[in-house]
Amino acid sequence: MLGQPAKSHTVTCPHCGEEVPQVEGPGRVRLYCTPDAGRLWRQRMRALGFPV
Repeated sequence: MLGQPAKSHTVTCPHCGEEVPQVEGPGRVRLYCTPDAGRLWRQRMRALGFPV
């Protein structure tokens, strides 16, 4: 993991557990499969009391 780009590693969506495809090149690593999955995950974490 050390010395390799973060986009070359597989990422699973914290909301649904699906593997998230990454696009090579500059930019952020995609963490969620859809924007709705990210919104729902943050909503659930806030409901549990986490400061997200």
